Amino acid sequence: MNGSELFLVVMAGGSGTRFWPKSTSKKPKQLLSFGKSEGGKKPRTLIEMTLDRFSSWVPRENRWILTTEGLKGEMEKLALNAQILAEPQGRNTAPCIYWATKKIAEKNPNAVMMVMPSDHYIADQDAFLTILKKAVTRAQEYSELVTLGIKPTRPETGYGYLRTSDFGADTSPDFHLKKVEAFVEKPNLEKAKEFIHSGDYLWNGGMFLWKVRVILDAFDQFMPEMKKAWDESQGDVKVAYPKMTATSIDFGIMEKAQNVVTFPLSCGWDDLGSWTSLETLSKELGAQVGENTVAAGEHVSIDSSGNIIDAPERLVATLGAQNLIIVQSGDVLLIADKRRSQNIKEVVDLVKKQRKDLI
Repeated sequence: MNGSELFLVVMAGGSGTRFWPKSTSKKPKQLLSFGKSEGGKKPRTLIEMTLDRFSSWVPRENRWILTTEGLKGEMEKLALNAQILAEPQGRNTAPCIYWATKKIAEKNPNAVMMVMPSDHYIADQDAFLTILKKAVTRAQEYSELVTLGIKPTRPETGYGYLRTSDFGADTSPDFHLKKVEAFVEKPNLEKAKEFIHSGDYLWNGGMFLWKVRVILDAFDQFMPEMKKAWDESQGDVKVAYPKMTATSIDFGIMEKAQNVVTFPLSCGWDDLGSWTSLETLSKELGAQVGENTVAAGEHVSIDSSGNIIDAPERLVATLGAQNLIIVQSGDVLLIADKRRSQNIKEVVDLVKKQRKDLI
């Protein structure tokens, strides 16, 4: 398709609390580097890696970053070759996607828009782009809401799922394409095992593609208050935002729409959603593996196994330690049961009450 009709919107306003204390509100996950240093050069941040995937495909003027006022300065320091939209306040993903869609529609009402997270890791870029280009073509040719679902590799309880079905050969010439029957919340372990066994479920990767008029029609159908707030404010985002429903695009639109399709994706994807990602991506992230322990930084151990350690400024010695997360960042030391990695945000909420400066 014509490059001028393709737009990229990168969602970069999250706080990444499950990667605390390395990820904080002032410098969240998307602004951190997790890869290896090469040739004396510091590894690129996650948001830089995200934009790099599209650098030869989407024109600079069509690349947009959605972030917060508080993070705008840090984004500008990185010189990301993209336009920055800074939300006046956090209202979840539906309001900011609506805002970005309206801005893009002003430039090109026929545009196809890709909405991507800023803080995910993709090992196989070629496989990702191959499927993504199929999805762009589908979004351009059909009045559908297209999402990319990740082929699950394990019964994961930390992700939402997409329940899918086949189109049938007579209705879809592309064998990759699936119809999305339902968005499913994070399951317990038994349910997750059932999902994997059935073969009908994909992880919800939070990656979307659609024509701007198609998503605006969906907003008008399922969230008409958004257009009302926008029109009454005459497009002044600071006036409109407080009147917009604070909810996710999944809950506000995708779970209700009947025209949602997905392309299954297998590309070494990980959302880097918790410290356990260091286990699955140890090689890619430059962590050392030994004695069933993953460590970023110096580490010695006796009778210890299954630990995840990130303390680049310290030598960490463990004795009889099993299945722990040990993370040092600045003045903070986190020690957690690895099985509760998804609950670290509860610790963040508790610390916030005593030491807000550390969050």
